[in-house]
Amino acid sequence: MLKKVMSNLDKSLLWITRFAHLNALFLLYSLLGLAVAGAAPATVAALQVSRRILNGEEVKVHQAFHKAFKQEFWSANKLGWLLGAAGFILYTNYLLIRQADGQLFFLVPFLFYVLIFCYMTVVLWSFPLLANYKSGTFQVIRSAFIIGLTRFHMTLSIGVLLFALLYHSIGLPVLLLFFCFSVSAFGWMWLSMKVFSTMKHKEQLAS
Repeated sequence: MLKKVMSNLDKSLLWITRFAHLNALFLLYSLLGLAVAGAAPATVAALQVSRRILNGEEVKVHQAFHKAFKQEFWSANKLGWLLGAAGFILYTNYLLIRQADGQLFFLVPFLFYVLIFCYMTVVLWSFPLLANYKSGTFQVIRSAFIIGLTRFHMTLSIGVLLFALLYHSIGLPVLLLFFCFSVSAFGWMWLSMKVFSTMKHKEQLAS
């Protein structure tokens, strides 16, 4: 009985250490890249490390993270800058719509929020896709859009998960420093892998 308790405690401490280590690496590498050039590759690296751990691999977190960060630096930044530019344009349009104060035809705000939804869908799926597959930026964006719409329930689940974790972490800064980003990466990748696994199984059945 005591042996089982100690074993469970050891596993729990291992996961806590992994989460804290991965979170620290994400923050450090994001800051080293001054966020503008570090956040996107750090996100992809965290997702890649999460995928490998979830697949049962024995992973040296720091070494695996550093390798993934270097390998995906330019592709992740290209994706991140493109999505960032699109987000900036959408935000600018949002401010213009607010200033119009009801003077626009009702269909304009509606179409704008549809665009916001499509944008968030692409953001939520692009990074897991880049962490799992070797594809060009526009192929990743195209696939992210298709998967996001056809697997709407999973898109919603990922969005709710990330929002909930960030929301609670803002109220508890210690979570932000030690667990928020790493736990988010694990949850994000776990849900994404369920979709990727289903897609792969269907492809095998069709072939």
